[in-house]
Amino acid sequence: MALSVTVSLSGALASVAGVTTIQLEAESLSEVLAGLSSRYGGAFSEKLYDANGKPRRFINIYVNGRDYRFLKKLDTKLANKDEVSLIPAVSGG
Repeated sequence: MALSVTVSLSGALASVAGVTTIQLEAESLSEVLAGLSSRYGGAFSEKLYDANGKPRRFINIYVNGRDYRFLKKLDTKLANKDEVSLIPAVSGG
């Protein structure tokens, strides 16, 4: 059975994708990011990934409200109906 997760996008990521919420089938956080990149293309990938193919430092990634850096990072396994949030940090003064 495929796992369905809800992904919430904010800021520039939502602008490029044209949506704020999407359902994806994925078993890990890395599959979520790869699925989003393939669906929304190069402009989305450029906002999400740095030159080394890692998520940009200023993109906050949460799985069920928990920061992915305190889980298993991109290897974090997902369960059916998990919620993933991608939130670009806001800067300015």
